[in-house]
Amino acid sequence: MSLSQRNQVQTGGNMSSMTDLVFLLLIFFVILSTLVANGVNVDLPQSEGTSSANTKVTVSIKPSSEAGKVEFYLNGTEKSKEDVLNRLLAIFDDQANPVLYLQVNKSVPTGTTVEWIGKAKENNWK
Repeated sequence: MSLSQRNQVQTGGNMSSMTDLVFLLLIFFVILSTLVANGVNVDLPQSEGTSSANTKVTVSIKPSSEAGKVEFYLNGTEKSKEDVLNRLLAIFDDQANPVLYLQVNKSVPTGTTVEWIGKAKENNWK
């Protein structure tokens, strides 16, 4: 009586996908080494100054003790709404990329916040 196995396990694997991967890596490194050897010229941007030249301008809007009114502060100093806008126009007049920081109390009406965002957009302030 002869016993034989019907199902034999194949120990060899399919290497075609591995060879594809090796050829792709070879092509990648050949192209990369060619570019490095020839030296690709890259035009880097030149800086004309530092970005910290812009002064930080903060407008704070807080509710007033009177019902329905708000108080405006420019860099911590209380001012009227018109005065804040005039001072901002004067400060940002000579700046290339003016940035306005708004600090609004959560109890201030949303319309006031939207109004100041609209003024910033009109004057191209960030």
